[in-house]
Amino acid sequence: MSYKLGEYLRTLRGNRSLREISKLTNGEVSHSYINDLEKGVSRRGNVIKPSPDKLMELSKVYGVQYHELMDLAGYPSDSSSLTNIKPFSKNDMINIPVVGVIKAGPDGLAMQDYQGSEFAMKDDLDSSFEYFWLIVTGDSMVGDGINDGDYALIKKTTEFNNGDICAVIVDGEEGTLKHVTKEPTSIVLTASNPKYQPRIFIGKDMNEIMIAGKLERTMRKY
Repeated sequence: MSYKLGEYLRTLRGNRSLREISKLTNGEVSHSYINDLEKGVSRRGNVIKPSPDKLMELSKVYGVQYHELMDLAGYPSDSSSLTNIKPFSKNDMINIPVVGVIKAGPDGLAMQDYQGSEFAMKDDLDSSFEYFWLIVTGDSMVGDGINDGDYALIKKTTEFNNGDICAVIVDGEEGTLKHVTKEPTSIVLTASNPKYQPRIFIGKDMNEIMIAGKLERTMRKY
């Protein structure tokens, strides 16, 4: 395995923990195996040759092309040499619009600055919801490994659990990603970058908050 693959996987993971990435693969790739892949060797010092199915799972989590990881792992570009791998097809994917700005409009959510579309895996989506990619601006969520310019896949819903990362619109402002905690008398928006203080809305000020959707995953383009 090329050490460049390990470096690339480490960059893609950002500040997220190994266990978090493993959880996103539904346990298909263990946190210890991801750690070994990033180092390029196993705990016994043996060079690792990751299997195509593990690379496929990681490509879905990181939102990168499967063939990129295969190339870095040293697999031949001729896919006919691979066995037991089902290639992605257009039927496996859905085109999702990409927007740079979301605001509160007279009829609800207003999406602006359309920038084309990006694919998302159909199996990762709930067909009863709508989705959009939001381009992240700023460094307020770097503690969650979400950087300026990343693409955030947002499920349009007002339902969330306390602590979830949501696309939030505060009255008159552009939408941003924040951890949201809602209590009967308050809403707290919290960044994961410690240089930003939590924003607390109490009583009637809670009406200034619009939940545009919940973060499903992020993607980084290179």
